[in-house]
Amino acid sequence: MNSFLRAVTIISGLLMPLSVLAQSEGVKAAVDVSVQQQEEIWTGQQVTLNLDLKTTGFSYFNTHFNLPEISGAFLMQTDTTTIRLSEQKNGQSWQILRYPLALYPLKAGELEIPSIKVRFNTSAGYGQEDKAFQFQTTPLVLTVSLPPGVNDGDLVVTTDSFELDYDWQPIAETAHTGDAFTLTVSRRASDISAMLLPPLPVFRTEGLAAYPQAPEIGDQSNRGDLTAERVDKIIWLAEKSGNYDIPGIRFQWWDPDRQELAQQIVPGRSLEILSSPVATSVTLESEQTEPVLRSVLQILGLVLSILAVGAAWLYLKRESSSPDKPSEKSAFSRLQKACQGNRTAETHSAVHAWLSLSLRPYANNSPAPTLTEFARRIHDKQLEIELERLQEALVSSDKNWKGDHLLSALQNVRKKINRQKPGQSAIRLAPLNP
Repeated sequence: MNSFLRAVTIISGLLMPLSVLAQSEGVKAAVDVSVQQQEEIWTGQQVTLNLDLKTTGFSYFNTHFNLPEISGAFLMQTDTTTIRLSEQKNGQSWQILRYPLALYPLKAGELEIPSIKVRFNTSAGYGQEDKAFQFQTTPLVLTVSLPPGVNDGDLVVTTDSFELDYDWQPIAETAHTGDAFTLTVSRRASDISAMLLPPLPVFRTEGLAAYPQAPEIGDQSNRGDLTAERVDKIIWLAEKSGNYDIPGIRFQWWDPDRQELAQQIVPGRSLEILSSPVATSVTLESEQTEPVLRSVLQILGLVLSILAVGAAWLYLKRESSSPDKPSEKSAFSRLQKACQGNRTAETHSAVHAWLSLSLRPYANNSPAPTLTEFARRIHDKQLEIELERLQEALVSSDKNWKGDHLLSALQNVRKKINRQKPGQSAIRLAPLNP
């Protein structure tokens, strides 16, 4: 028994200095940040920033770091991918947990990357108590170059793979007031985030209302390789007749592998907008038919008898009452059916046609105003709201739009118009306030 106790005491004496030594040395930790870029850095280029968490232990717990805001650049973690590494330093083995970060410089010159706050726990081994560490990385300064041919301050995309597709609908270059034109542009680029693909410039001009849609933006990451996708859409609504030129859009990107500035142009459109069909037929009737008939009557008055003149008068009376001739009543009937059927495109076109026809006696040969312009001039807030809802529904292809409120507002306006006579000030369309 005494021999056993002596053996245990001797073994305990041998182990005690080893435990004290391990406890006194403890576990070590450190952090480091580096740029994985040997070549020249360009504006708009994805640069990989490696954040390394190091320890002489065997595991990591509760890792956390905050990415700083950088003036003139974006810094982001594109995914949760980590890389396990190891190194020997002063005879000790260090474990490394690497976080690849994506840095996108937006301007040329010196770019300072502030320190990154990092904290994590690590332990010397399985079953050992873990220890908490907090660090701040050393700030970095990078030199960023502007690609040749790019103006300072321009937002440039730097990528070795850029794809662009576009689509104009409809293709026809002749249309009527109330019609819509849509431009859809799709872009896809590698080694870049979609948030760096700039939005489309929006062409705006009086008589052609522009409605840019919310873009579809997405990033796809595959083992650290990032691909950006962005789809933009702009819808133009023809509010006034006339000729319009929508300019083209130039896209440029810098290819760092080929060292060249490439570009692709989305062609613009030349549009001829005619008055709505009903308004056009009324214009033809008033501007062409009357002068011709007047000349015919003058000739007949010289060579025909009173009976022939009477016959011509009966003929004109019959033609003017023909149901085939467009009228304000028939135009409003068409508008009413479109509203009751909740058909946005047909309602939008019918409103233009009815407005051109109903206001013709008061317009003094001036073009009819746009829909919202008309509502503002007659100080009808409810009509203005309903017309804006109609245009929004048309642009967004909203199938839940209901036309009953718009029809009610238009019926009230029609009553006001019918109570007036041409030339009265209540309906005269004064210019909008500047």
